[in-house]
Amino acid sequence: MMGIFRGIDHNRFHVDFLIYNQEQTDFTREVEAAGSKVWRVPSRRESPWGWYRSLNRFFQLHASEYTAIHYNGSGLTAIAPIIFAYKYGIPIRICHAHSSSSKGFHNRLLHNLQRGLAQRLTTHHFACSSLAAKWFYRNSPAIIIRNGIDTKRFAFNPQVREEVRQELQIQPSTTVIGHVGRFGAEKNHTFLLDVFAEYLRLNADAVLMLVGIGSLMEAMKQKAENLGVADKVLMMGERNDVPRLLQAMDLFLMPSTFEGQPFVLIEAQCSGLPCLVSDVINSDICLTNNIETFPLSKQPCAWAEEIKTLLEHYHRKSEQETIEAQGYSISDTINYLEKVYNGEA
Repeated sequence: MMGIFRGIDHNRFHVDFLIYNQEQTDFTREVEAAGSKVWRVPSRRESPWGWYRSLNRFFQLHASEYTAIHYNGSGLTAIAPIIFAYKYGIPIRICHAHSSSSKGFHNRLLHNLQRGLAQRLTTHHFACSSLAAKWFYRNSPAIIIRNGIDTKRFAFNPQVREEVRQELQIQPSTTVIGHVGRFGAEKNHTFLLDVFAEYLRLNADAVLMLVGIGSLMEAMKQKAENLGVADKVLMMGERNDVPRLLQAMDLFLMPSTFEGQPFVLIEAQCSGLPCLVSDVINSDICLTNNIETFPLSKQPCAWAEEIKTLLEHYHRKSEQETIEAQGYSISDTINYLEKVYNGEA
């Protein structure tokens, strides 16, 4: 959504965000600096009733100011924004599916119970992949919205690679295994750390770069300590320079337990990184020849061996043209969404 925000024609469209937390981040500061608003309501987990009342109050007061709501979700467990957008008359109501499963009986039950209602109350059904579309909408029609990126920002650049590695004091000979993602259960950081520990047995001159924040971050720091690899793990936190950090990496590792269509994998492929990902990730994401799926059922030592094999036989180059040829340029995505937001599609 930030990619869309940056590229949309702000002379024609005013875009605001509604989020479920009170945190200030690089994204919220960027949005507000551009003259847009970041509306905030309490977290549903912290205060379900406060969340519900705040949403109702927001739409009651502000629905008339908007022609479209673009609801992005990983499940239909909390569809109050869709309900209120319908109740208070926002004409264009988009549901955009970003995942293909959810954890926990409670979440799956709510998703299944509310799926039909959500579909009836929305005007557009979007999904990031065919698997996400099937899970969200079953047999109802849905439009696959490709997660377009600014391909120029992510194209492989050897000069930037050298600059970033110098800034981070990483030697040219050091292998950098990288991951970008929120520290949540579905990203499987605990398995990722096990894989890295095994890879160090094969190549001691390696580091793991983890970019992101989240509820499990401290637990993963402790796990790295327990494994004896903490001095080899770079916890980068939340960053606004992911395109540059991808340049410094040598391989992108994503052993997720479930995903819709992970945006960052498109970015990693565009930057020419070899990518080793779990076999639960939708094959729609395999846009280049530098991505390989691997069974989650395999032990960490097998994953480590696969990393070694991939790096031995890989020559890095930019995949910008390949990504663009398959329609994953952010400009293509924005052109279509502008028509939707304007009521033309």
